[in-house]
Amino acid sequence: MTIKLYENDAYIKEFDATVISCDECKNGYLVTLDQTAFFPEGGGQQADKGTINDVDVLDVQIKDEIITHKVHKPFEVGTTVSCKIDWGTRFARMQGHTGEHLVSGIINTMFGYDNLGFHMSEKTMTLDPSGLLTPDDIKEVERRANMAVYENKAVTAYYPDPEKLPTLSYRSKLDLTEGVRLVTIDGYDTCACCAPHVKSTGEIGLIKIIDYIQYKGGMRLTMVCGINAFEDYCALHDDSKKMMNLLSASRDKVLEFVVKDHDVIGSQKAEINRLNAELSKANLEIVTVSNSLCGFTKGASFDDMRALVNENIDKAELVAFFSEGDNGDYSYIVSSQTADVRDTVKALNAQFNGKGGGRPNYAQGKIVADKQSVIDFFENQ
Repeated sequence: MTIKLYENDAYIKEFDATVISCDECKNGYLVTLDQTAFFPEGGGQQADKGTINDVDVLDVQIKDEIITHKVHKPFEVGTTVSCKIDWGTRFARMQGHTGEHLVSGIINTMFGYDNLGFHMSEKTMTLDPSGLLTPDDIKEVERRANMAVYENKAVTAYYPDPEKLPTLSYRSKLDLTEGVRLVTIDGYDTCACCAPHVKSTGEIGLIKIIDYIQYKGGMRLTMVCGINAFEDYCALHDDSKKMMNLLSASRDKVLEFVVKDHDVIGSQKAEINRLNAELSKANLEIVTVSNSLCGFTKGASFDDMRALVNENIDKAELVAFFSEGDNGDYSYIVSSQTADVRDTVKALNAQFNGKGGGRPNYAQGKIVADKQSVIDFFENQ
């Protein structure tokens, strides 16, 4: 068994250890030490980063209580090595994981929901409460979590006496019966967890829930804590300052200006679309070919073409309208009230290197062709 230094002291940044084994593996070597402060991947958290004798640790895994460190260079068995933890990454994860415990504990207390899933990425975390929360519920959870940070409550981790474990109340995603390590946030939460945590809630820093969706009958919350929350705020602040400058708006008027400009742009887009539709109609050239009616225009959207097709759908057995693009291609709509157009569209795509399809009475797509070639195609149908 590897001695887990991080369980007794999550703040160890450097340590020495003896190499127990070093086995070659794909793209590197797996090194086992007699003791380690590197946290292995598990419980939704990635493995610690750092170095062994200045060689980067690429991954850390645990199996049967043996922790292996993947490196790109071998070490001699029996030698003593100097190890360093990437403390910036470790501490940010400690802030985040403890913040997640706090939020999950508050949700459990307020609503009785369990946390069914937890995943920590480089900057954010997700947690999956088992029931639904309203936006106001989430705001209240976030408020209480940050109040707990200000209260600077103690955070402790310990292995309880196995005989006392059945009498204790704690959260756990797994049905554990032995080797249970409990992390307690005084007055807020007790949860089974193997990961390193901060000593007090004050070290978590800001807790911010930045997104939420309904997920598998419950919710999925995305949150940031500590240094990651600070960096997230800085990025949003910088973007806000840029918008203030672009809009010539004060800090408290940015949203008002954006909404006003959005409404103006929406009106302008509607007017542009109306004018484009009129222009498409004005440029329309209709050619009757056999039992088909072919229409040709330029720069029309599919919405504009659908409107033109609908105006002419009763004038022939099959109506095919084409809008010329900038690169010698045509967007098309082929429709009929009585016939199945799919064979025609399939042949059209095959002849003109096109792509598209649809329902028996309606299809749309694009081809590369010229007007006369299209007319010739329909004359031969």
